Amino acid sequence: MRELLNEALAVPGVVAVAVVSGDGELLGAAQHEPPGLSEAGSLLAAALAASGVLAESLGGGLGQAVLEYRTGPLVLAVAPHPDGTATRDVRVLALRLRTLADLGRARFELPRLLSGVAAA
Repeated sequence: MRELLNEALAVPGVVAVAVVSGDGELLGAAQHEPPGLSEAGSLLAAALAASGVLAESLGGGLGQAVLEYRTGPLVLAVAPHPDGTATRDVRVLALRLRTLADLGRARFELPRLLSGVAAA
């Protein structure tokens, strides 16, 4: 998990990263600068659950959500389960970005990072 967190932090613009289980258990976290995400496990799971309910009401599943805050955007992405589903043993990758301009690079790297989360 440590290697995966370091890979995420190596993406330009990523200042904090966390991997959280669907029930809010923090599986790993790292940061370049505060605030980090290590204290936010249950909050991240709640944000994901709320986004998932909205996605279901719109007729689709949730792949990722971007929440924009004054301190920078937060990307929440659901890691696919190794058997091809995202509903069992859900893991969420959370990336706190420096600015909204960093979103493109972070999204480009997401498939690779999510593969690592699923395999961890």
